[in-house]
Amino acid sequence: MKAPKLALSILSILVLLPSARAGKEVDRLLKEYSQITTVSCKVRRTKVGAAGKMKFLSRVYYTNKDQIHAEGITPVKRRTIADGKRLYQYVEGDPKGFSRAIEDLSEQMTISLRFVPGTAMEHLLLLKGKEETALPSENDPIKRVGIQTQKNYVVLLIDAQGRLVGIEFYETEELKTKVADYEYRDFKEVLHGVWVPLTHEASITRPEMIFKETVKIDRFVANQPIAESLFIPASFFSKNIDFVDDFAKIFPNQENE
Repeated sequence: MKAPKLALSILSILVLLPSARAGKEVDRLLKEYSQITTVSCKVRRTKVGAAGKMKFLSRVYYTNKDQIHAEGITPVKRRTIADGKRLYQYVEGDPKGFSRAIEDLSEQMTISLRFVPGTAMEHLLLLKGKEETALPSENDPIKRVGIQTQKNYVVLLIDAQGRLVGIEFYETEELKTKVADYEYRDFKEVLHGVWVPLTHEASITRPEMIFKETVKIDRFVANQPIAESLFIPASFFSKNIDFVDDFAKIFPNQENE
């Protein structure tokens, strides 16, 4: 009779231990978002930090063919266009513009180009392929998944409908010091089973930067045709703009990307 009790005790311990599995939730979320092939929307961003309060407004057109047209309207006019092969950026008043072949972009710039606007893909793409650990419940319906990265321990918060409602960044897996917190709400089901949060709240408390940011997504439309003419750089940039392939060539006294 003792052997079955011992086996049961071991089984109970194993059930209570956090379980690890590579990429389950991250892959699921990325697969859902990947069903979105085109997006048009307006993005309103309010940032509060050491420099005070700043508001940004932009229009965004995106396709999953490495095409994007983001027009920054306020506070400074800026435009980013990618035509599927090359990315172009110009900020009004800068001495030069930036341009580089998409295949030569840094990892961060590639993610900025390819993540679906309005989603948390810019974070999820950096977590792809990493081991996931199911964390203990906190007496609420939220599922928590822990992921160790090179710099931080990341916790995904997923609600009962499978929607990503938050991402938390901690210094270590002990979860004592939080350095960044993202909350997603006001979801819209843009396709069957695909939810996009129309409000993003971020609180960053890293030693090198402290700020809060609110992002509002308006007029989000998915998987509708977008005019190819929006992705022709020559139609929007003056011929007088000198495009260079290194930010250091625009501002020689500042660090490169």
